[in-house]
Amino acid sequence: MLFFSCKKVTEFLEKAPGVDVDENTVFSSRLELDKYVATMYQFGLPSPLPLRTAEAGFTIAGNNTITSSITDEAEASESFSYTQNWNGGSINATNIIGNEDYRYPVRWQSIRIANIIVERINEVPNLDPTYKEQVLGEALFIRAINNFEMFKRYGGFPLVLKRITGLEESKIARSSLEECVKTIIKDCDDAVAKLPVAQPANFTGRATKGAALALKTRTLLYAASPLFNTATPYLNFGGEDNKLICYGNYDVARWKAAADAAKAVIDWAQTAGVALIDVPAKRIPEITPGGIIDGNYRTAWQQNDNAETILATKVFGGAKRVDQFPWLHVVTRSNYVPLAGGFWVGTSPTFNFIRKYEKRNGTPQTWNAAGGNDLLTKYAELDPRFSQTIAYVGARLHNNVTQVRIWEGALSNKATCKGGHWLLKWIPDAVGTTPQIPFVPLFRLNEVYLSYAEALNEANPGPPAEAFDAVNRIRNRSGMPNLPAALTQAQFRDRVRNERDIELAFEDLRFNDIRRWMIAEQDGVMTGNFMGLEINRLNNATPFPTAFSYKPFVFEPRVWERKQYLFPFDNNEVLKGNLKQNPGW
Repeated sequence: MLFFSCKKVTEFLEKAPGVDVDENTVFSSRLELDKYVATMYQFGLPSPLPLRTAEAGFTIAGNNTITSSITDEAEASESFSYTQNWNGGSINATNIIGNEDYRYPVRWQSIRIANIIVERINEVPNLDPTYKEQVLGEALFIRAINNFEMFKRYGGFPLVLKRITGLEESKIARSSLEECVKTIIKDCDDAVAKLPVAQPANFTGRATKGAALALKTRTLLYAASPLFNTATPYLNFGGEDNKLICYGNYDVARWKAAADAAKAVIDWAQTAGVALIDVPAKRIPEITPGGIIDGNYRTAWQQNDNAETILATKVFGGAKRVDQFPWLHVVTRSNYVPLAGGFWVGTSPTFNFIRKYEKRNGTPQTWNAAGGNDLLTKYAELDPRFSQTIAYVGARLHNNVTQVRIWEGALSNKATCKGGHWLLKWIPDAVGTTPQIPFVPLFRLNEVYLSYAEALNEANPGPPAEAFDAVNRIRNRSGMPNLPAALTQAQFRDRVRNERDIELAFEDLRFNDIRRWMIAEQDGVMTGNFMGLEINRLNNATPFPTAFSYKPFVFEPRVWERKQYLFPFDNNEVLKGNLKQNPGW
């Protein structure tokens, strides 16, 4: 794909990129249209990994770490990270753009591009009708995914379904939450009707029917969740304004709609060659000191465009060194792990998160609150996904760091590596010596199976067999046993939520799950004490110690205010006069 550079963004709804080309030229041939479509994708697809946005053709600031460090998943290694503003309760309507939603202005630009394509695509001469329908479907999908990104953060938002002028912008009020959801779903349905079942290899990264179905599933799942599917909003907005932030009633049918949408993705996958990665020999990988822990789970997050990928963004383009975006904001700093290659913000998984891993037999792990001398034994007993997600003491980070040193007296101690662990997930093994193309999935089949299970459980008095089967497929492919057969609805809810925590960890989903489930106020989730492990060597064996003690400690108390369940609109936008600010802000 070819990409245009663009001028500095000065207005959220200014003329779309490709700015140095007259708009009539854009619609003068398929070649020019394809350039414009490429720009639409580059502007229009979100990224769960940190992005220096100049690389994507727009010059606004980007986040310096992943959202995991806002949640119980992790802590950012550096106090200047934007995530600390969430953890300390200093988010407000004047800094929200720089403190997570940095794509807000670009989102409106991508919607404008999509709307222009919908309006003018018929003007392209000699355009194959099938390809025209596909591009229309892609434009609708891009509009839908950007509207979803608004919905999940703000609730009801201004719907912009046509090209508008700056004067019109200031007159568009927020639509109700229900209307916004219906609009996203309609765009998804219309896109499904136009998009191909699969894309050819040279179109990898462009939307398919499955991508639109997966977006529909995620939208309906969020809409059915407690934050929105209720008669009583998280904060009282007052009268009819409450419908900007919730439906105004609870309806179990919303869960049924989410389950049906997920089943449609699973059915599509069977026709499109998309399937869970499940090689029996790689369900339980062998753990060797300093070796690659290479199982099904790692393949699913490391191998580009693997079999269970529904859609991945190509915004990062070519191969990137370990000291380039996005790796420098994922890999720990070499200050703390020599030769790691990172130099900005590392991600340290918390003990709050580590405690979620079950033993390999499916029972809870027992951690002594006073600590113990059996840390490596504890780690070895955990769900195989632990060693494919977490760089723990003695584990391999990448091919240039084969055993991480995390203990008191090492560079990674409880002051620098607050959680007692570094993040492994996202980091391809070869990146230590060889630039790697980032794999940035937006939709994968494993998420859909877990969404299907969650929605089925909530749509029924108890979990049906299909819900168990969906979760067990995910567990079994990583060497974990089936869930217990006799679970109540509440028990299954807890188990499927924990399964999402483990399976989808560090994928920019936990922050949204916490808010849609309305569990942020539970101790240790988004508020209260956040725990790390103080680790000490028990011997000085060479070339690496063979035993370690652990002791849980509180590295940070965090705060959460109820108003944070939805984001504040940027104050500059509110001052234009068309937006009612979310309650509490």
